[in-house]
Amino acid sequence: MTDVRDAVLPDGRRILFRPILPADKAMLQEGLTQLSDQTRYLRFFSPIDHFTESQLRYLTEIDYKDHFAWVAVLPDEVGTPGVGVARWIRLKDRPDLAEGAVVVVDQMQNNGVGQTLLWLAARSAIERGIKAFQVWTLGDNRPVHHLLEGLGAQPVASEAGTQEFLVPLPDDPDDLDGTPAPLVLRAVAEGRVSVAQVDAPKIRLD
Repeated sequence: MTDVRDAVLPDGRRILFRPILPADKAMLQEGLTQLSDQTRYLRFFSPIDHFTESQLRYLTEIDYKDHFAWVAVLPDEVGTPGVGVARWIRLKDRPDLAEGAVVVVDQMQNNGVGQTLLWLAARSAIERGIKAFQVWTLGDNRPVHHLLEGLGAQPVASEAGTQEFLVPLPDDPDDLDGTPAPLVLRAVAEGRVSVAQVDAPKIRLD
C-alpha cells in the first residue's frame, strides 16, 4: 500500500495523508458533522446528515485496486480528526478510466488540502493503470470549459445540463507534474470544476 505522507499546514500544524482504512468509519461519520449545510448540499446533492452502515462499509472497506481513497488527518489534535477525503473508483466498462471525488471540511478549505489529496489520488490511480479521470462541469460554464481545454482536458459528452471531460494521466506517476493534470486537479480543488463519483453518495465541489 502507498505510504503515509507527512506535511505542514500554513498555520504550522502537522497533517498526515494516508490511505483510508476500515477503522476510519467513525472518523468519516464525525467528519460529516464538520461540513456546513451548504457544503453538504453542494457535495452530496441533498441535506445528508449521516452515513448509513452500508455506506460506511462501502467507503472504508475498499480493495485499493479498483477503489482507492486517501484521507487527511491532524495527528497532533485530540482524536486525530479527519479533515478531508479523496477517492477514485474504476469504471466497470472502461477499466482504464476512473471517476472520483474530494471533500474537505469547511474549516480546512483553502489550505491546499484538497489539492494535495487529489494529487495523491492521481498518483495512486496511475500506479494502478488508470489513464484518465472523468471530470464534469455545468454545461453552460463556458469559461471553465475553455480553461479545461486549454489545460489539455478533452470534452467527451454532455447530458442533463453537464459537460464531461477526460483528464489524461501519464503512464508514469513521476511524470505527473510535467503534464496538464495537476493544473486541472488544482481547478478541481479550488471548486472551479466538479468531479463525479460512482456508486456512492454523490459529491460535487462548489
